[in-house]
Amino acid sequence: MSIPHTRAQRNRGRTITGAAVAAVLAGAGTVLGAPPAAAADAVTVGYTCTGPGAPGGVQSLLVTVTAPASAPQGSTADVSVEVTTALTVPVDVPARAATGEMVLALGGSATGSVTATGFTNAGTVPSGSTVTLTGGTASVGLGAPGAATIAPGDATVHVFGVTVTCEVSGTAPVAATIDVA
Repeated sequence: MSIPHTRAQRNRGRTITGAAVAAVLAGAGTVLGAPPAAAADAVTVGYTCTGPGAPGGVQSLLVTVTAPASAPQGSTADVSVEVTTALTVPVDVPARAATGEMVLALGGSATGSVTATGFTNAGTVPSGSTVTLTGGTASVGLGAPGAATIAPGDATVHVFGVTVTCEVSGTAPVAATIDVA
């Protein structure tokens, strides 16, 4: 037997559902009023890598840096970094078996460098596939007004107990720009 719902009961149910959706979005990192993220286009960067099993010659990595489009002077901006290899892996790589760090070179109104840490492969990478490492994060101090630029720098990858170090070959392109006002 069904009990008829009053208009107040239906509206209360909608309010609870709306609050639940808002809580899920907040938990996923969506914050109303946060500065909009700049377009996160991937840039191709050439690297020369050394270490056991490192491929010879210049290898290309696709690097995506996501940063806020703008931020106030004197603030700190959190950026995220994702890296995808052009080479495929010869064996299955279990989830979270590969980790890494990448130096980010600051330019324009920002100076110095920061290191993005926390990279890993979130899921299993099947043999014959390219590897994408996600979860890299860094905080960038924004002390001077103007356009602060971020370019990928040297990287280190750890997989199966082996460390491979990769240096930028040539000049890395700017991957993100933050307008500091």
